[in-house]
Amino acid sequence: MSQARDTVVLAALLVAAAATFAALFAWQYAKNERSHQQSSTPTTISPDTPAPNGCPYYPQPQKMDVGENPAFSELFKWMDEYLKSTLHNVTRPSISANLVYLDKIVWKGNFGNISKTEHHPPTEDTIYRIASISKIFPALFLFKLWEDGKVNLYDPVTKYAPDFSLRPQMGATSDINLIDMASQISGLPGALPFNPTNGSAIIFEGNLEDALLLLENQILAAEPRTTCIYSNLAYPLLGHILARNFSDGNFTRWAQTDVVNNLGLANTGFTYDDDVISKMATGYLGTGDAASIFDMGWYGPAGNYYSTAGDLAKFSMSFLETSKTILKQATLSEMMRPRHDCEHDYLGGLAQMTGSPWEMETIDEYLIVRKDGDLPGYSSSMALVPSLKIAFNVLMSGNRGENVARKVLQELIPVFRDTLRRLEQKVTPTPDRAKYTGTYSYYELLTQVIKEGPGGVLLMENPQVSGRYNTTGLSFVEDGVFRLVILGGEYPCPSPDVYNQEIVHFRDYSNGTYNTFDMPAAFVYGFKRI
Repeated sequence: MSQARDTVVLAALLVAAAATFAALFAWQYAKNERSHQQSSTPTTISPDTPAPNGCPYYPQPQKMDVGENPAFSELFKWMDEYLKSTLHNVTRPSISANLVYLDKIVWKGNFGNISKTEHHPPTEDTIYRIASISKIFPALFLFKLWEDGKVNLYDPVTKYAPDFSLRPQMGATSDINLIDMASQISGLPGALPFNPTNGSAIIFEGNLEDALLLLENQILAAEPRTTCIYSNLAYPLLGHILARNFSDGNFTRWAQTDVVNNLGLANTGFTYDDDVISKMATGYLGTGDAASIFDMGWYGPAGNYYSTAGDLAKFSMSFLETSKTILKQATLSEMMRPRHDCEHDYLGGLAQMTGSPWEMETIDEYLIVRKDGDLPGYSSSMALVPSLKIAFNVLMSGNRGENVARKVLQELIPVFRDTLRRLEQKVTPTPDRAKYTGTYSYYELLTQVIKEGPGGVLLMENPQVSGRYNTTGLSFVEDGVFRLVILGGEYPCPSPDVYNQEIVHFRDYSNGTYNTFDMPAAFVYGFKRI
C-alpha cells in the first residue's frame, strides 16, 4: 500500500513540475504573441508602470551603440544642460563628470573653468579632491584580506587591536566587528576626541597608537549593528589596524600599490605635491573664497585622496566587473550588498541603506550603490547601478547644491532599461553543436527540440506551442553549460523573468552526444534524449 501511495505521489509531482515548465513557455509566449499582434511597434513604458501582470521589467545589459539611438541623444543633451545649470560662478565654477556603460565611457562633460582666475575648462584629467570616496580603499583592503583567507569579516576588532577599547553604552555587550567598521554600523563616534581650539574632526597628526590612546574610556555612540551612524573615525581605524597586522604598517602604500597602480589610475593619490596641485581645479567655499589644500594626516583613509573623472571611470568599472578588478566576483558581490536599513534621517535622507562603505537606495526598483564625498571646497559622487552595468561619476570644485548623482540616475535608468528591453537579446554561438541537438522528453509529458539556428547558435523549441515565441535561445557558457535566453522583439516580463539567463545543464555524455539536460532554477531535472 505504501509503495503504491509513493508511486502516486511521485507521479503527481512529475505532472506538477511538467505543468509548471510547460506553463513557463506556453503562457508567456502566447501572451507575447497576442501583444505583438496588437502592436508591431514597441511602446515606451514609463519607469513606474508595471507590465499587465504586475511585474517589473529587468532587461539584461548588452553591448549597443548609444550614439545611434535618439533616446540617448536626448538624455545626453539633458545631462549637459542640467550639469551646466549646477555651475556657480562664485562657489562652484568647475564640474567634471562621465557616464560609464559596461566597459566604456559613453558620455562625458567638463563644464565651467578650473578656477575663477584661469578661464579654461576642466578635462578628464583635471584633479579634484574626492573626499569620502576615499573610504572605498580601506573597505577594499578588508575584502581583499577576506578573499585571501587572512581575516573573517565578522572577527572582532580586538582580535587585531587588543589595545582598542571603547566603553559600550549601558547594557550593551556586543563587540565591534571588522565589517561593522566598514559599513557605518559600528556605533563608533564620528571623530576622535579633539579640542576645537587646537584640533580638528578631520585632521590628526598622530599615529594609530596615539589614536587608540585617545579613545580609551570614550563611550560608543550606539550599540554595534543597531543603527546607521556616519563615522569618519571608523575607516582610518580599520585601514591602519589592518595595515599594522597584514602589511608593513603603511596603509597608503598598500592602497597605492594594490589598487591605484594595479588599476592604472594615473592621477589618483594622497600626496599633494606641487605637481598635483598644479593640475587641480581650485575648490571654493560657500563664501566664494578659495579652499586651502590640507593633508588629513592619520585620517587619510577617510577622505584624503584625489582623483580625476577619467580615473573614477576606471575605478567604477572595476566594481561593475566590466574591466580589471581588484576582487573576485564572489567577493565583489559580498562587498556590494546592503548591510543595514537606515532611518530616513541618515545623512539628511541621502541614503536608505548603508553598505561597505556605500550609501545605498533604490531608484525604479534598481539598487543604487553610491559613495559621496564632501570636503571644504570639493564634492564628489561615484554612483553605480550594478544590474545595468552603469556608473555615473561627478566631481565639483565646490560644495554640492543637491544630490546630482541621484537626479541624473532618475533620468538615465528608464532610458537604459526601456532601450535594452526593446533589443533582441544576444545568444552566444556554440561550438560542437551536434552533440546537443535532438529531441528531448520530460517523462513523456513534455518535449523540447534543440536545433541549430542562424550564426551557430542553439535554439530550444517547444513543439506544443505555436507562434513566434515558442523558441528560446541557448547561450553558450562552457561545455555542457548554457544560459536560457528568452527571445522576442520586446523583453518579456513574466514569472520567466526568474528563468531568463538561468542555467541549462547538459550531462550523461556518451557516443559523442549529451543525453540529458536539467534546468535547476525551474526545478526541472531529467529531460532525456529520445
